[in-house]
Amino acid sequence: MVDAQSIEDLVINALKEGTKTTSELIQNITLIRANSTKQGVYRVLRKLKKEEKIVIHGKSVSLNIQWLKSMGEFFSLAEFHYSGSTGTDSFLNIKGRDKVVYSFKNLNLLDAFGIHALHMMGMVTEKHTPLFAYNPHEWFFWARREAEQMFVEAMHKDERQLFLVSSHSDPLDIELRKHYQGDLLQYHIVEKPLFPKGSYYFVGIGDYLMEVYFDEKIVEELDLFYKTTKTWNEEARLALQKIVLKSSKNKLVISRNKRKIERYKKMLSPYFFIKTT
Repeated sequence: MVDAQSIEDLVINALKEGTKTTSELIQNITLIRANSTKQGVYRVLRKLKKEEKIVIHGKSVSLNIQWLKSMGEFFSLAEFHYSGSTGTDSFLNIKGRDKVVYSFKNLNLLDAFGIHALHMMGMVTEKHTPLFAYNPHEWFFWARREAEQMFVEAMHKDERQLFLVSSHSDPLDIELRKHYQGDLLQYHIVEKPLFPKGSYYFVGIGDYLMEVYFDEKIVEELDLFYKTTKTWNEEARLALQKIVLKSSKNKLVISRNKRKIERYKKMLSPYFFIKTT
């Protein structure tokens, strides 16, 4: 009774083997489930993307590694396929000073893809390799706490140290010190921004560098939110969610520029206790 399988199940099963294009998915599904339509497949893809079970960029569709890590029954098989990352357009395959640029229409979509990408980078980077991040405001923790905590736990399983620098001292920035502390997760607030624009964030792990350029209008809204929010509560959560889901123009760039990565690591390293192996 193969036809009894839902389109959603067929999409998930197909993506366990690695990244597919939308046309490949439609072709595979219609061969198995003859009464399926292109519109029906696209409708399911939109649903799965909204649920953050998949990530879509351009014509490529992948399982969201963050979701996979919460699905024990899928983890072993899917992690094996994705750790190789054989897709021709995969950011893991970039060489030298090449880079891959992605655009996102809101902060929520950007962070979902960003965490997915960092999981994959962690899978092809040696254990114990630390992660360095410069986030003027660590709004990710407040807006998407569950996803952020799952990522931190995954990094801790690899015994990675996470070093995070912020450049603001608003109440919620300071409050984060209670959550981000210890040898494995270290958080520091610098007195002055390290870069001219507050819309620039970056994360470095191994020889991978992820740079994020946020919509400056959204950054202004985030700054105002931080300045006017004294405590974290339901009202604050709803206000931040509104900003995170607001239409905006954001860019994420992944590269392997070793010289730039080393410069950034040297910039952040003095603020932390770094274990030597």
